[in-house]
Amino acid sequence: MSDLAVLAWIGVVIVVVLAVIAGRLLWLLHRQRQAEQARAEAESEVGQKVAVEALDSVQILARCYLAGQVGGSEAALRIAVLLDQPAMSTTHREQGRVFTEVAAKLSHIPTHADWKALSRAEREQFRQEMEALESRFAESMKAAAEQLVA
Repeated sequence: MSDLAVLAWIGVVIVVVLAVIAGRLLWLLHRQRQAEQARAEAESEVGQKVAVEALDSVQILARCYLAGQVGGSEAALRIAVLLDQPAMSTTHREQGRVFTEVAAKLSHIPTHADWKALSRAEREQFRQEMEALESRFAESMKAAAEQLVA
């Protein structure tokens, strides 16, 4: 065999090896894209489920507020957290905006163990503040709760 024929065969082998490597890389890229698409679809389904569950919880709290089973301050704090979920729609956030506003005005009030650690006088002062806020926003919170339930 001549030198030219040997070089041609070496060239053919190199081209074939490179084609196999390129084919393998394309196949791996295809599998990676499929996995990413499946992951995105799963995340979308989870996000939709979270949004439905959060909205259900908001509606339950709104009904409880309207029925007088939950006070305005507690309803505002709990509904505001649920409305803050990334999957929650802008429409529902807007409908419950007053709960978010009231929750923001209550954010400085201690909760849980910190509440229990307060003196009786401090707790009473905070209760009066909560009652004043509830009274001030009662009509707006009632209207928002009715919108959220509908």
